[in-house]
Amino acid sequence: MILLSEKKWTQEQMAAITTRGENLLVAAAAGAGKTAVLVERILRLLTDPRQPVEVDRLLVVTFTNAAAAEMRERIGRALTEQLNENPQAKHLARQVALLNRASITTLHSFCLDLLRRYFYQLDLDPAFRIADEVEAELLRLEVLEELFEQHYAGEDNGGFTRLVDAYGGQKDDARLQDLVLELYRFSTSHPWPRSWLAGLADPFELPEAPEEIEKLSWIKQIKDHIAEEVSRVLALLEQAVYLARRPGGPEPYIGTLEEDMVLVRELRDRCGGSWQEMYKSFSSVQWGRLKACRGEYDEGLKDRVQGLRNRAKEKMKALLDTYFCAEPAELFRDLGTLVPLIRKLSSLTIEFTEAYRQRKKARGLVDFGDLEHYSLSLLLDESSQPGRLIPSRTALELREAYAEVLVDEYQDINEVQETLLQLVAKPNNRFMVGDVKQSIYGFRLAEPGLFLEKYHRYAASSENGCRILLSQNFRSRSGVIDGVNFVFRQIMTRETGDVDYDSAAELKYGAHYPAAEDEPLGQEAVELHLINREEKEEEVLPPASGGEGESINGAEEPELDSDQAEARLAGKRILELIQGGAGAGPCRVWDKNTGTYRPIRFKDMVILLRATAGRANTFLEELRGLGIPTYAELGTGYFEAIEVETFLSLLRIIDNPRQDVPLAAVLRSPIVGLKAVDLARISLCAGEGDFYDRLQRAAREDLGALAQTLSDFLVQLEKWRSWARRGSLADLIWRLYGETGYYDYVGGMVGGSQRQANLRILYHRARQYESTSFRGLFKFLRFVERIRATGSDLGSARTLGENEDVVRIMSIHKSKGLEFPVVFVAGLGRQFNLTGLNKEMLMHKSLGLGPQIINLETRVSYPSLPKLMMKERLKREALAEEMRVLYVALTRARERLVLLGSVKNLGRSLEHWCGAVGQGGWQLPEAELLQAKTFLDWIIPAVARHREGRVLLQRAETEALPPAVVAEDRSKWRIALWKRTELQDQARESNSQAESLLEKVRCLEPLEDAGQREEVSKRLGWRYPRAEVAAKAAKVTVTEIKRRFDSLDHLEENFETVIPRLARRPKFLQQDRGLTGAEKGTILHTVMQHVDLRETPDPLKISVLLQDLVDREILLPEQAATVDPQSIVRFFQSPLGQRVLRAKGVSRELPFTLTVPAGEIYPDLPPQGEQAEVVLVQGIIDCLVDEGDGFLLVDYKSDAVRPGQPPVAERYRGQINLYSRAVEKILQRPVRERVIYLFDTGETVWL
Repeated sequence: MILLSEKKWTQEQMAAITTRGENLLVAAAAGAGKTAVLVERILRLLTDPRQPVEVDRLLVVTFTNAAAAEMRERIGRALTEQLNENPQAKHLARQVALLNRASITTLHSFCLDLLRRYFYQLDLDPAFRIADEVEAELLRLEVLEELFEQHYAGEDNGGFTRLVDAYGGQKDDARLQDLVLELYRFSTSHPWPRSWLAGLADPFELPEAPEEIEKLSWIKQIKDHIAEEVSRVLALLEQAVYLARRPGGPEPYIGTLEEDMVLVRELRDRCGGSWQEMYKSFSSVQWGRLKACRGEYDEGLKDRVQGLRNRAKEKMKALLDTYFCAEPAELFRDLGTLVPLIRKLSSLTIEFTEAYRQRKKARGLVDFGDLEHYSLSLLLDESSQPGRLIPSRTALELREAYAEVLVDEYQDINEVQETLLQLVAKPNNRFMVGDVKQSIYGFRLAEPGLFLEKYHRYAASSENGCRILLSQNFRSRSGVIDGVNFVFRQIMTRETGDVDYDSAAELKYGAHYPAAEDEPLGQEAVELHLINREEKEEEVLPPASGGEGESINGAEEPELDSDQAEARLAGKRILELIQGGAGAGPCRVWDKNTGTYRPIRFKDMVILLRATAGRANTFLEELRGLGIPTYAELGTGYFEAIEVETFLSLLRIIDNPRQDVPLAAVLRSPIVGLKAVDLARISLCAGEGDFYDRLQRAAREDLGALAQTLSDFLVQLEKWRSWARRGSLADLIWRLYGETGYYDYVGGMVGGSQRQANLRILYHRARQYESTSFRGLFKFLRFVERIRATGSDLGSARTLGENEDVVRIMSIHKSKGLEFPVVFVAGLGRQFNLTGLNKEMLMHKSLGLGPQIINLETRVSYPSLPKLMMKERLKREALAEEMRVLYVALTRARERLVLLGSVKNLGRSLEHWCGAVGQGGWQLPEAELLQAKTFLDWIIPAVARHREGRVLLQRAETEALPPAVVAEDRSKWRIALWKRTELQDQARESNSQAESLLEKVRCLEPLEDAGQREEVSKRLGWRYPRAEVAAKAAKVTVTEIKRRFDSLDHLEENFETVIPRLARRPKFLQQDRGLTGAEKGTILHTVMQHVDLRETPDPLKISVLLQDLVDREILLPEQAATVDPQSIVRFFQSPLGQRVLRAKGVSRELPFTLTVPAGEIYPDLPPQGEQAEVVLVQGIIDCLVDEGDGFLLVDYKSDAVRPGQPPVAERYRGQINLYSRAVEKILQRPVRERVIYLFDTGETVWL
């Protein structure tokens, strides 16, 4: 067997590589080398000694084009290395040749290939193209508006108008339009979107009698959820009883608490009965009063017990207010109003889907959703139904074509994609690799449940498939791995994170980091920094385990917000790592490329944020203020950039000048340059009308220079408006950049390169817009407004390469798949974004719709029971995804992990976080985990149970002790608590120094020599040592060389292509003025190239050849007419022509490439010694005759010989010398004779 890798694989990895004959699910933890395993499996399939597989019989699906390209490149590199070692291996050579046609692709590209091949089965235009998102969005809006207009104009539109009244919004129907679009997008994640839409109203079909409400499918799910919530209330009361029974606890409370527990248990039991019984029981809840505690009791325990009971009561009240606010009969009646509304919404969305499909078809377009659904249509038999997949003939052909189907990042698949893969795969040839703990693309409708279903099913029985766990991490140091495991053992369960973080799921150290004597102590510890935003907090305790918490005194400045404080703290740690500090020298990191430790660089560090929108700029500003080079690829902020906003205002008034705000913005901007007082003078102009009318009057009044400025602007504006009507949008924008000078202006501002890049993005976006079927400035501006209204953004232009030595700031989602030596995870105290749960209409892939009940007469609305159930399910799924996002963030670190978070009131928050410190076992209470609103709500309760978390317990003033097995975990933590005021003046010193230097510059005072004068002079005075060579062309043609040394300007053109472009001028010019000498020469060379040399040609044969060249569209008839057949016959009848006909071999129009010392081509260059530069010379030899003992080189010329010209031999000697030199150097045989043949005179000139 050919061994393709010398790597030492683990037993689990080897099983994933070599297992055959069954479906295989590989659960690969972070850093487990899943891509390497996948590539190695492919390589071994290709080189199996018994049953080798052809590479084009594998379907390898990745989720990004970059991943597909990387995998193809790695496979190709490995195959090429093996082929070099074994050149006779024909199978390997064949795989290398087939690699470019192998199906290593994204799923969208695979679907596109299917559509290109089978378009005729789908009634698709074979020339269809994929609409980009700009065009698709505009087309959707256009279709939707037309659909709404049709319904408004319809006679029987009562159902539609009621739907608009209910969900359209107060001012217009925009909210209903958004709802239809969202429902359309959501439906495309289902294999049967039309069927799913049509069934949305079914769960709301009510029975005839209210008592039969129990038959509804969602009632049982609501009851189960209420029972779970009541169980959590019971857990709070049990915890309160436990505390009351502790020494010093409020023992008199126990009786009342036990009564409460009996009451709550009864309510939980009622959840198994009817809804009417539940309503009566929950509505009649009465809580007893706690007995007074006389005597000496622990006040802290009393407060905690009271707090737990109050939380239990609040939870019960929330359940009552949420689910039992209306009597069952009223609830039943209100639910009945939903059915016609949901049915109308469903039918409206189906209408839109069909209208949109037809519009795309008419324009020959498909969007990305169509790629998958058209492919499903190809692969499904017509008799298929939801839940009953029957593969089509095409699908069966593909099953036979693919020996194995391999899927990377399987945890991010959705139901449509899963169905596609089922149809093209055999029952036992799927290889799926991924990590459900890293499934973080729920917003793209990824379905981690598909992975989990196989994860549990394959574990239960090997007959279903094989499950292999890769838990060894080859990325991170043991300190990082231990810290991650410590947190997630306590917080990730099947209920909270969809998977139990047990011994099988946790990370295991597999990397090898050699010991280094000079490494600072404590590098294995995970750092946790908490910033207290409450200014009245008492003095902060010193950091535990040697953490930094030094106070930084300075003058007062505006209070820092959370992001500023965290950015300054991150900057402080970055500088300490770079420069050394806190008793340690500069940090050193392991370099995998060199195999040694080296000083850390800025590029080794990254700051991860849950979202960069509105926050990355703050980090950029603060870090740059500390002198730290920083870069962030901003996903938002584009439209807020002042240069973009200003230019969009200019486009708006070109479209319609009667818009006051954009008009004032342009006048006030550098484009016009007015001041505030000028705008006031314009506004004071008498008369009625809008600001544009006043502007026109001001231009006519006696306002001096202001009137002239306004008049010039109005003239220019009218010219721009005229151009906008006649020209393209992209040309208009570029014209405006030049005529206003605004592009150059912003280039001179701070951050000029970024600002100019933003304006270029606007130009390219306009070009992209016009490449679609849409045109016009108005629609483009409308599209931009649509993007802004939906909260989308284009993101600022990228102006920095990935290899720059800067600290990166990126979102956690962007960091997935990446790794960094040092990772800062900031913003851990920010609340999760759960605003999507507050929409009027919720959607769930399996539960359907959760609508708001709206009384159209009273306009009173409240959430329906299905919506409440769905909201809770969506919240759980969102929290599970947030937990997985945290896992992804923490597992990006190789050597150091630093966690940063801000808390509004640290003391009070710690009291809450440390409440479950004494919880038995590893897992924290599920009820607490599901109430989390920030990442700190998970991290701090976990870390507080560590032995080094005592600083947190002390601040929380709790005496509870964590279980020993948890407290003595081998992970290491360094915890530091900070006041915001300690970070307030961190940048003061550097800022004051900068201000001092700037003041000297303003006053033109000399700056003190900082010891860098010589270095500065050296750098500014540096000159490229070979500047003379850099100014010369590195590649030239023989014709260019001849012209360079030829003083005549009418010499014949050289011919440098086998079949050159014979007519570079328009045809009408050729007809009117005839062909040039150069064009005639090209035609003659083309004919000579095609003459049959097996016999002496005659005029008839030449004429037949010319007609053949015309028929083959190599020559035009008028071009063939310029050739004199007799002149060609005369050449072949000459002694030279006869030698050509008798030759052993003849090469015509033979191209060559030759390197020549630069000094030969450019005599003016100074001597360059041994390291002389070379120039690439290219040319084409007219005719090279092989006569056995050497070559005869023939060059024919078609230009006329005029009196007074230098001899032909002298004119072309340099050119022929280069030809001879090239032949002898490349072919390693001598050129015996050289000759020029003149077709004009029939003369032969020997050189």
